[in-house]
Amino acid sequence: MSITTLGEAAVSPPQPPAPRGLVHDLDAGKFTSACAALMHRVLEGFRPDLLVGVRTGGLVVAEAMARAAWPSVIVLPLTCRRAGTDMKSRIRLLPTILALLPRPAVDGLRWLEHHLVSTRRRARPTVQHIDHAEAEAIGRHLTQISASPRVLVVDDAVDSGVTLATVLRLLREASPPDTQFRSAVVTVTLDQPLVEPDFVLYRGVLCRFPWSFDAKG
Repeated sequence: MSITTLGEAAVSPPQPPAPRGLVHDLDAGKFTSACAALMHRVLEGFRPDLLVGVRTGGLVVAEAMARAAWPSVIVLPLTCRRAGTDMKSRIRLLPTILALLPRPAVDGLRWLEHHLVSTRRRARPTVQHIDHAEAEAIGRHLTQISASPRVLVVDDAVDSGVTLATVLRLLREASPPDTQFRSAVVTVTLDQPLVEPDFVLYRGVLCRFPWSFDAKG
């Protein structure tokens, strides 16, 4: 089955789902639409040879963007996760507990956690778990591409911007010197992050993705 790129098929640009409130629910259908809209924005000014998805959410976003707009583009992963993400993933009952709470209460807890965590990260450096071998593998792949390879780094959200800054630094160190980098995220939640992504759908909005701990189901 052939898939037409957005640039060839779209009569009008795809629109991202309109956010409702400060916590925006992206179920499977809305998530697909959001990724298609984000990729369309990218393709208006940048044609990447490679998508690098930051595990875990960013990799899912990158794969959805590739499917929506440019099926032949390669997607490679890069692991750069906060220690808190690993800790939360080990709390097996957390999704069940959150599912029992009213949605306004869950939204309130989300913003409370976001405020507390963001304040702490700005006060002291964030511990990151980084896979240097993946960064080196990406660099080796880029050496096989024509001159001035174009790389789009994709993540689901930027808060402080520490993760995106770390990823870009690692990739620049591991990649050919003429590599062009751009970055794309679904949402930027804080003002003045350490790194400003090149392509963004939402600002000042927390997104509830299909894989989020507090997602329905």
